[in-house]
Amino acid sequence: MGNGDFRFDPPAPSDLGDHEVPRDGDLLDGVRVALLVTGGIAAFKAPMVARALRRQGASVTAFATTEALRYVAREALEWACARPVVVELSADAEHLSDAAPFDVYLVAPATYSVIGKAAHGIADTPVTATLASAIGRMERGLAAVLFAPTMHGSMHNSILVSNLRALHEIGCGIVPPRDAYGKHNLPDEQALVEACAAARRAPRPVPRGPVPRGPVPGQSHA
Repeated sequence: MGNGDFRFDPPAPSDLGDHEVPRDGDLLDGVRVALLVTGGIAAFKAPMVARALRRQGASVTAFATTEALRYVAREALEWACARPVVVELSADAEHLSDAAPFDVYLVAPATYSVIGKAAHGIADTPVTATLASAIGRMERGLAAVLFAPTMHGSMHNSILVSNLRALHEIGCGIVPPRDAYGKHNLPDEQALVEACAAARRAPRPVPRGPVPRGPVPGQSHA
């Protein structure tokens, strides 16, 4: 019998449950990650990203746009994360996550549209509303926010660069894409895991004080 022949034997037994993952390390031990999945073709890799994060100890909750679900099944994301996927907001205010705050928000893939919306404060979907809260938490030193931009090379224009710079300047991390075939592709899972771990270890911004009240300097009161 050749090595490639089917042996009709059952698989070896395992102590892992169907939704469990084998641990590869502890880079993200105890870290709560919000995986924000947007509508690029690279969304089909999101379940593998979720499981890679979990193999390093993270708990992962996926938020998905309607467009993202054209490329990855909701059930696949739920299976990979071992928890429900957020596709719409309810009275629980999932985008705020006050009861169990997230430590890291990873937008992967990050489309041109979502990058632009986040940079300009547009919060018109569950994912962009979550990003609005995420950036607020980041600016208070409570969380890290990462974008993994993936798109065709023709979409890498001055508007995209301006939006990414604006997000970077306020403290968001930009995960370098994998450059291949004229596209910015999603990095491999290990690169995303390491980016999350590095962002978690990085010094957080100093929390801002209350906005001062009173007249704006130079403002006329005539």
